Amino acid sequence: MEKDYIVSVDLGGTKICAGICTKKGRIIGKIIKIPTESNRPAGLIVKSIVWTIEESIKTADIRKNDIIGIGIGSPGPLDMEKGIILTPPNLPTMHNFNLKKSIEKNLKLPVQINNDGNVYVLGESYFGAGKNAKIVFGVTLGTGLGGGLVINRKLFNGATGTATEIGSFPYEDGIIEDYVSGSGLKKNYKEKTGKDLNPSSIAELARQGDEKAKSAWEEFGHHLGMALSYVIAIIDPDVIVIGGSMSNKYDLFSGELDKTVHKHILPRPAGHIRLIRSELKEKATLLGAACLVLGGNTF
Repeated sequence: MEKDYIVSVDLGGTKICAGICTKKGRIIGKIIKIPTESNRPAGLIVKSIVWTIEESIKTADIRKNDIIGIGIGSPGPLDMEKGIILTPPNLPTMHNFNLKKSIEKNLKLPVQINNDGNVYVLGESYFGAGKNAKIVFGVTLGTGLGGGLVINRKLFNGATGTATEIGSFPYEDGIIEDYVSGSGLKKNYKEKTGKDLNPSSIAELARQGDEKAKSAWEEFGHHLGMALSYVIAIIDPDVIVIGGSMSNKYDLFSGELDKTVHKHILPRPAGHIRLIRSELKEKATLLGAACLVLGGNTF
């Protein structure tokens, strides 16, 4: 009998999520979510991952024999081929830990692992905003700025697994992530007002008509637009998917983003490129992890 299901894991510094996905991008049963407690020893974190996987299998009411494999989205940097977590700051006890080997030993199922930002974009390319496109670039906007590139439904990892990390682009007096991130937005607003507010509070003020809050979000869109204009010049994608927690405020920066991008790119891509907000949102990483198993993990 053909196997039909994939176990998907979203491993983060704050939480571990697991779910069961079908080949057509449907999550069945319950998504199991528990705290990572990332300062615990690596072995205990592995036990938590295994527990969430086993619970997700139970809630989906499937057999282990029905499962093709396990896909994991993890903070980077990673050795993706060997499945080793290298030195992510939000998983301090798992540095240089072979997660692939450990999970395979515990569950006797093949494991694929990739950077969580890449996996997010992969999910959108299979089942979300980029599903009808050949070349899909995506950004995740949150505490930092992540990027990912999918070509013909396969991730482009680069020679060292660090391709498309656009947050490290040199920009103005620092790097682009200093401006296109939650902390960058907070800093900008504080410089304008002296007030230390989080992005959600700044967004609320902007929607109430506060001019300095509106300006902070528009400048955020401008900086992101500059970064994406460089991406378009090099990669020439069909679609750029805008995701991550800060994409929930897309209406506050999309106008300036679109204006800046189109001002700084060539006419042909200007008439072709589509900037689209994430469709899958919080499910993108889980579905993208499933796509690793479906063949999207290597270019």
